[in-house]
Amino acid sequence: MPAKDLNAKQRCLLGLTLVAILATVMFLSSPLMVAMGVTLAALALLVVYIVFNLSVHWVDVAEAIDYRQKQNRYTARIDRYRLSLSALPEGVVLFRQGNTLEWCNPAAERHLGIKLTEHLGKGLREVFSNEALVSYLEAGDFAKPIEVTSKLTGGILSLSAVVADQTHFIVTTRDVTEQRRIEQMRKDFVANVSHELRTPLTVIRGFLDMILADDNIDPKIIREQLELMQAEASRMHNLVNDLLSLSRLENKDDTKNDLPEVVNMSKLVAALAEDAVMLSNGRHTINTDITTHKAVMGFVDEIKSACLNLVSNAIRYTPEGGKIDISWRVNDDGSAVFSVADTGIGIAPQDIPRLTERFYRVDKSRSRDTGGTGLGLAIVKHVAIRHQCQLKIDSEPGKGSTFSLIFAPENVID
Repeated sequence: MPAKDLNAKQRCLLGLTLVAILATVMFLSSPLMVAMGVTLAALALLVVYIVFNLSVHWVDVAEAIDYRQKQNRYTARIDRYRLSLSALPEGVVLFRQGNTLEWCNPAAERHLGIKLTEHLGKGLREVFSNEALVSYLEAGDFAKPIEVTSKLTGGILSLSAVVADQTHFIVTTRDVTEQRRIEQMRKDFVANVSHELRTPLTVIRGFLDMILADDNIDPKIIREQLELMQAEASRMHNLVNDLLSLSRLENKDDTKNDLPEVVNMSKLVAALAEDAVMLSNGRHTINTDITTHKAVMGFVDEIKSACLNLVSNAIRYTPEGGKIDISWRVNDDGSAVFSVADTGIGIAPQDIPRLTERFYRVDKSRSRDTGGTGLGLAIVKHVAIRHQCQLKIDSEPGKGSTFSLIFAPENVID
């Protein structure tokens, strides 16, 4: 066997053996050895034997220490990898040959309901109860990810798998619930904008076609149709303005703390009460209650827009003869509250969380009849976020609603 094919232990033992043989030969060849005879020769051979065996033991010990050090380094490296994977927000699951669970990180436990201490070494069908997920993993076709519903959180999970080596494959999960919600909101937004613009355009086009088709149409009818077209054009104008306002609010820095203007809320509320009287046109009783002259730090145009939206909504959804109370007060904790209370139709509890969504309407036909764009409360929500306000909604169907903007004490000034 060539020397280059020997391992470290074999080369070491070979070297020690050659040294021992050489020492023995030199010893036996010396004049002293010749004179003393075989007894010392036997002693020399015994020494060689002992040296050889001790060398074998030393080499074994050194090799064992080296192996243990390598094993410790390997274990430490694996621990670092697992620690890093445990910190990921994405779930990671490792399966070995035979589709048995070998390891998973905490995110995977949350997403998939796995408990590593219970499911370690168990097969796919014992680990997962979702049939679509099990079929996907058993089929072994991992070209495209799949989406499943988390049985723990109810969220949407994007799940993919990849073959790691001949004996292992890795499953990864990512919570895409918020992403899918935003995508759906975007689709709904496009559909709603298209509908809101198409409806008045259809009306206007229909009237124009009718006027153009008949040269002898009564001027009175033409005027009526022109007035209707003007109303529909105003609806589109209001919609576009609200869309632009909402876009500007959404693109501004929501975390800005240094609000540049002093907003005189008592003066603003008094002006809003006058606007409410004009919008109501005598159909409602408008009451104003200003119990403080505290001001707030903020953007006057944005605050005015939000407050006006609350007032106009109350007027739209309160039947004739109803009452609307507009107030500005300070709470004991130093916060200040602008509120609009009405005796309108009220809102069902299940609808309240969605009121600030763009184009969400409890009664779509009524909103179109009253001229709403479906964006008012979305604008109010973003103004509240910009000014560190809380938008509070209290309502009872058939009795009325109260919408309040609560300004934080640090933004209320004398």
